[in-house]
Amino acid sequence: MDEFSLIDRIKTAVRARAADPRVVLGIGDDAAVLDAALGRIAVTTDAMIEGVHFGFDLCSPADVGERAVAVNLSDLAAMGARPLALLFSLEIPRSMDDGVVLAVMRAAGRAAARHSAPVVGGNVTSTPGPFGVTVTALGDVAGDAFLTRSGARPGDAILVSGPLGAAALGLILLRDHPGHARSHPSLVRSYRRPAARVELGMTLGSAGGVHAAIDVSDGLLADLGHVLDASKVGARIDVERIPLPRGARRVSRDLGLDPLDAALSGGDDYELLVFADPAEPAVQALRRVGTVTKARGLTLHRDGKRMILPDVRGYRHRK
Repeated sequence: MDEFSLIDRIKTAVRARAADPRVVLGIGDDAAVLDAALGRIAVTTDAMIEGVHFGFDLCSPADVGERAVAVNLSDLAAMGARPLALLFSLEIPRSMDDGVVLAVMRAAGRAAARHSAPVVGGNVTSTPGPFGVTVTALGDVAGDAFLTRSGARPGDAILVSGPLGAAALGLILLRDHPGHARSHPSLVRSYRRPAARVELGMTLGSAGGVHAAIDVSDGLLADLGHVLDASKVGARIDVERIPLPRGARRVSRDLGLDPLDAALSGGDDYELLVFADPAEPAVQALRRVGTVTKARGLTLHRDGKRMILPDVRGYRHRK
């Protein structure tokens, strides 16, 4: 169908007409108009390109839609922002069936609705290349109650919101060992449909003892490095404290892998990495994995013994 007919179908697919008091004007004009009751808006954008970030041989169209929403809302969660709205820019190959596009967007609409973040607009364009979806996510920020990468302080506890390495192991199963994938559905789902820690992020954003945060998208070591650089501090990580997903040790043993490699460098987990006063009540349920140090640099320790840092510390978008 032509561009405008497809946009009309997408409008229905994402339920853009569903009542949301913050949407003054939604899909169909040159821009959306939103009420931001708290005064400040956090904005982030991320692209997912077929063949780079996903493949339709490993993910269904619904997986792609869910994933596109999660990775962007995860960035808002890391800032402590409340989701407000999403915009989608779709780069659609001329040979792609419209049904695939609509399946992506129906799933995206459902995922967005779960977090009260309506899809309010975007763009559709034809391309000779692979399918791509770029999402812009907007979130409400309450005054100065937002988190950055630059606030970590010496003595802060370094904490993670959940297990690390599940998505990396799920991708390895799907790509390299498809015969084993059905035996590990939770790991496969972690890759295909990650969950953004939105509610936790909002709680942390308003907690005075939380000083910095980032989501684990490129890998624990890579994302930790971003915070250490921005905050001009160092860190000690005790790797035996890193929580591993259920089944990680067994599947790693079966496939001859080290689950710690996936946890440290795998990426795509979208858990939150948090830097906070150890006594802050909001972080007591999180898993402490290390401590911020005044001396710059990163050291890894296992059972009290210092480890050699791995050469690969996470996903690199350009090499």
